[in-house]
Amino acid sequence: MVLALGTVLGINLFMESREAGAALEDFQREQAGLADAAAAVVLSRLDVKPDTPIHQLLRDLRPLEGSRPIRIFLCPPEGGWVALQGAPAAPAIFATGPTGTGLISRADAQALGLPTRKAALGRVSFLDSLGRPWSVAVAGSAFRERDRALHATWRLSLSFLLTGGFLLLLIRWALRLQKKELELARDMEIQEMGRHKDLVLAQASRAATMLTLASGVAHEISTPLGVISGRAAQLSLGLKEDERAVRLVHTIQEEVERINRTVRRFLDLARGGGMVSEELEPAALVASAAAMVLHRFELAGVTLNVEAPSDLPKLRGDSRLLEHLLVNVLLNACDASLPRSQVDLVARNEAGGLGLVVADQGKGIPDFLVERVLEPFFTTKPKGKGTGLGLAIAKEIVRMHKGTLKFEKAQPHGTRVLIWLPVN
Repeated sequence: MVLALGTVLGINLFMESREAGAALEDFQREQAGLADAAAAVVLSRLDVKPDTPIHQLLRDLRPLEGSRPIRIFLCPPEGGWVALQGAPAAPAIFATGPTGTGLISRADAQALGLPTRKAALGRVSFLDSLGRPWSVAVAGSAFRERDRALHATWRLSLSFLLTGGFLLLLIRWALRLQKKELELARDMEIQEMGRHKDLVLAQASRAATMLTLASGVAHEISTPLGVISGRAAQLSLGLKEDERAVRLVHTIQEEVERINRTVRRFLDLARGGGMVSEELEPAALVASAAAMVLHRFELAGVTLNVEAPSDLPKLRGDSRLLEHLLVNVLLNACDASLPRSQVDLVARNEAGGLGLVVADQGKGIPDFLVERVLEPFFTTKPKGKGTGLGLAIAKEIVRMHKGTLKFEKAQPHGTRVLIWLPVN
């Protein structure tokens, strides 16, 4: 900004200097014009009376001088410059040839009886009717041009200072305003960070509570499951003749063992244990989860449509946890569906991973609740119909597998749950 102001000031000073030079040139031409006028007066007098005395000629020139700060000098044929007002003349000053104009220094102007300022000189030489050489010189002080240039310079400098001062005040105000905005943004960021930390702490507290509760529930379930498994084993011993009953008892034992494995996995996770990583077939995983919830869909009168191509890429993960993830999401979709509607479970290749989409035809989740459905203990189901842990556990399982889980509206109505899991 300072450089720009300096450039503008320099340009204006240069233009003002040019204008001042032009004014001095005009002033020199003015002195030359006065010299021509004085020569015309002298010549007209000499034409009438060639022997007119020098003092008479000077008196005839007095009206030209008037009250202006100029001096008129006359040089007769016999030589010697004579001033109109009797001031001493300096012949060396007039040694500029027979005619012409020029500037006079301050010292020379003072010697001619002018104010100590820059002056201009105009000189004219001529011959009278008798052929005698005469010369007239007019010297004038350029005080008006000097004052005008000086005043213009002061005005320009003052305007520069005022403009610069205003710009500095404007910049200072803008910087203060920017500083306040930055401070406000920083305060808002600090508050947002505080709110985020509070949210993280709340979620961590809920997650810890969920794991503690899951651990307790799993421990309580393990005992009756052991009783069920034992009673099933006793039944199988007394039903050897009935193959159908034996198959049913074996099915009970297999499902009890499945529940036991799931319970043990949750207990391991609650105690800080790691996740089992094994190579999985996505189609088999989807089919297993669908088989576990099929009876619930039949009771609700909801159709479950499963699409899982066999050529999907294999993924690594914990089969029990991923199966539990799909079971929880499918059961939520079943509970949200009306009788004679349909739930779709689709597995597909998606963005370098496995995409699992569960879409129902229910009422859908209101926009203001989308962010809360994954919170532990939050549920939209009637009292006694849900714990609010299913989707929270599903979210945790997806996170453990470095995947993503999100919800979106289905068309024309319903909800789509989008799960993405990496395959490598």
